[in-house]
Amino acid sequence: MRVMTKWAVLFGLSALSLWAVGQMTVTAELYPWIADNGVVVWQELLWDPSKPQSILNPRRTDLFQVPVSLLPDPNVGIRAVQINSPNPPPFVLPNPPTFPQFAGRPQVSADGRWLVYYDQSGQVYVKDLTITDTADPNYPPKLISYKNWSDTDNDGIRDSDQTPSEIAILPAISGSGRIVAFLSQDPALNDPQGNGNGPAAPTPPPDGRWLIYIHDRDADGNGTLDEAKVGGTTTRFLPDQTGNTPLSVTLTEVRLSLDQTGRSLAFSTWRDTQWQLWFVPDVQTPSPQRIATSSSPFSIPSVAGSRLAFTASGPFQFTGANQPSPPGIYVVDTNTNQTVAIQTNGVNGAPALSRDGTLLAFHSTMTGFRVKVNGGQWQPWQPLPNKRNAVDDVFVFDLTGLPVWSTLVLRQANPAQFPPYAPCVNPALPSSSANLIAFQEIVNGVSRVRVVNLPNTVLR
Repeated sequence: MRVMTKWAVLFGLSALSLWAVGQMTVTAELYPWIADNGVVVWQELLWDPSKPQSILNPRRTDLFQVPVSLLPDPNVGIRAVQINSPNPPPFVLPNPPTFPQFAGRPQVSADGRWLVYYDQSGQVYVKDLTITDTADPNYPPKLISYKNWSDTDNDGIRDSDQTPSEIAILPAISGSGRIVAFLSQDPALNDPQGNGNGPAAPTPPPDGRWLIYIHDRDADGNGTLDEAKVGGTTTRFLPDQTGNTPLSVTLTEVRLSLDQTGRSLAFSTWRDTQWQLWFVPDVQTPSPQRIATSSSPFSIPSVAGSRLAFTASGPFQFTGANQPSPPGIYVVDTNTNQTVAIQTNGVNGAPALSRDGTLLAFHSTMTGFRVKVNGGQWQPWQPLPNKRNAVDDVFVFDLTGLPVWSTLVLRQANPAQFPPYAPCVNPALPSSSANLIAFQEIVNGVSRVRVVNLPNTVLR
């Protein structure tokens, strides 16, 4: 039954991913993630519409590094690689690492070194992308979702008899690569001392709910990420506001987001009778804060230090506020309580902060918008010239509320590569100084990942 449960979960996540990019995609490149040095990762879903059961085909993770020097004019943009191309472009990493056929929800650290993903068995792995020699003992990916290990010879090095989690999925990695967060239903993964002795989480999650685990890859603080050393890592469940009971979340409605340092964590979930938006300022001493509630969904949030970005699809209530806030895109600084709100006349999604928290990207069907900063008055509506109604574009704002870039310029400069009716969605930003952005473009039902160079003259 456990195997059946895993595949039912993984099948459900595949179906959700397929729905997110427009129902019937043949090759869907989903959810790009970009490092400051140009490494871009995404998950790929293959589906043959002539074979209805082929949605069960495994996914894979593609990894490419795109040096800025090889990017074309910023008004053109490129697709990172042609799938199954017999002549891969020169910017593909040399000796790319071999991944399992299913590698879901990949993320990469800020320096492009550490890749995290979960595989078809429902386990979370971290891969060091700087090691390309298959003979190197550190070449294989490192299992993160383990339990019940021991050090039988007392040499300070963990024995190899680690037991995988019952199932662990949907990981996130911090910009530094030190912290990995993931979901699991297994209470035995809790190992706060990093010695393999638990204790297990005091209560397992209720049926249909999941625990959030925080895995610290440098728990001894010596600056070395070492999964082999006793006490070198810890795995802790995220507690609720009491500090003792694990916080449990609904699977299909939660996605994790870690900031550059790994200190801050944000997620949205359907819990009890409402949607909730949660923020954890410091995962080392976790004290979850409920930021807002709503009867309508919140987006997957993005976090950068004390700043949290999210989209509200309906009216919502900030915790402690007297009046509800209208739907829109919001960036909240949890230290200063300053807020930037953007309202549009379209449908919005996938807000993403740059790692330093200075830029905000999202996709929207809007043809106009207005901004309100720090509780002031709404600024006048700003129309977007030549914007196609009901077609998603990616927009980048600085946090004074000013738009600094959008895919509208790409469509106008090169409609052959960026057709007017091809949605551009799910943006990902590195640090603002990297001058790059990645996003999905959907043409004739096929999703492609594109990477575009944004020079300083565009961003600032």
